[in-house]
Amino acid sequence: MTLLALTDVSRRLRDGARELTVLDGVSFNVSAGELVGVYGERRCGKSTLMRIFAGLEAPDGGSVKFDGRDIARLSIGGRARLRRRGGLALVSGDSGPLWSSQPVIEHVALPLTNDGLTLRESEGLARPVLEQVGVAALEHLRLDRLSLSDRVRVELARALVREPRLVLFDEPAVLPGPSDSRELHGLLRALAKSGIAVVIASQDMNALAGVQRFLTLSDGRLRSTDSRRRVIPFPGARGGAQRRLQQGSP
Repeated sequence: MTLLALTDVSRRLRDGARELTVLDGVSFNVSAGELVGVYGERRCGKSTLMRIFAGLEAPDGGSVKFDGRDIARLSIGGRARLRRRGGLALVSGDSGPLWSSQPVIEHVALPLTNDGLTLRESEGLARPVLEQVGVAALEHLRLDRLSLSDRVRVELARALVREPRLVLFDEPAVLPGPSDSRELHGLLRALAKSGIAVVIASQDMNALAGVQRFLTLSDGRLRSTDSRRRVIPFPGARGGAQRRLQQGSP
């Protein structure tokens, strides 16, 4: 079942007197339970694409449908309600509450209080999620005392506490070591197996290990990639010849 569908999405930004095309006619579908990787070099538009997926940014053209609803046409409040009510969640691997003294359990639980639950009730629902991502022992630790790896897991827990149907992970490659990356990849694969759609965007090929479908974003276009990670341009896309990604396998 198609959960997320982008059709001919474009996004343009101004840089002084110049208008930059960040996304150019992007079409993309994600099904429930699918694990998809989007590769692209720095500043290629991956974060813009993920923000449009999440309804945090509106495209200049095209449609963005989540479960059949065109979220690009919703108001800002309507898109926020969609994120709050178990629809979709965006996690950024290179951000997080660096200097907050808030306890982990409170940070993860707070989104549920918007639905009328008390903080105590919300914390009771948050604890199993902290255990699921492997940081249950840190629930009383302050956020500013967390390692980078643990902070990424806490932000993932905060996203999962609302039981989203789609998880968007922007740049998980900030994790400090290979063991941290492997554990996170295993967790994301487990989420997909449970029926949650997962999209990972990264400039690091290693961060996209184990995805079921692999795409690349360049020149504002989203292109499919074969099993050897060579780019196959979509019909009508610029640059008809295949080319091998520099970081791809030989």
